Amino acid sequence: MAIDSHMHINSVILKYNKEYIEEINKNHNIKSVINVGLNIESSRESVLISKNNSKFYSAIGIHPLYTKLQDADSLYILAEDDKVVAIGEIGLDSSKNNFDEQKKYLIKQIMIANELHLPVIIHSNNSNKLVIEIFKKYVKPKYGCVFHCFQPDIDDLKYLIRNDYYISFAGRITYKTAKKSIEIAKAVPNNLFLVETDSPYISPEPHRGEMNRSSYISFIIKKIAEVKNMNYDEIEGITEQNTRQLFKKMKNSC
Repeated sequence: MAIDSHMHINSVILKYNKEYIEEINKNHNIKSVINVGLNIESSRESVLISKNNSKFYSAIGIHPLYTKLQDADSLYILAEDDKVVAIGEIGLDSSKNNFDEQKKYLIKQIMIANELHLPVIIHSNNSNKLVIEIFKKYVKPKYGCVFHCFQPDIDDLKYLIRNDYYISFAGRITYKTAKKSIEIAKAVPNNLFLVETDSPYISPEPHRGEMNRSSYISFIIKKIAEVKNMNYDEIEGITEQNTRQLFKKMKNSC
């Protein structure tokens, strides 16, 4: 049974999709999912979904594209729930020209995560090096970190490995153009990677153009197994162990 370490059941696209929640609950090949917030409202919804569905865990945070009118201090209250396993997704996104504001929210939320002894989930769109610069200059995650949908760069990977930070593979690794991601998959130690769908976004082959679903995690695991010359069950087991090692509240409660 697989763990989808990053998805959005109540994203802007899906809203609060009860049918999709039930689909995941009934899928015997999915052990758990981590439903990731994009702002305070969606994080609050994520906590509620986790309370009512045993397979669901929550990450709470303010995404760099959703910083408008957000109160990061609200995360302290949301994080009191037992099924909140991380602060995220947080980070930087080059598609929006408000880096000073993004940087402020990123630093603040890493500090909150450190106070709460929680790992962080990093969104880094064409900005790996800028996020790493913030780690070096201002504040580093003390209780673990994963760069979700890791954008492949060997030098950035080396820094993450030195700090025992994780990367996560999503649907793009299944694409024919994913040569750099495949190089990363070969280079990353087996104890430092996760798998995710980022559902409903970034559908893997052969489902490109469709809404992505947590059940499609199998295509990502299959591709990594092929690249690493291992079998499917080995990769599934490794990623479950790694997910629990990073998100320790999940490990203790599941």
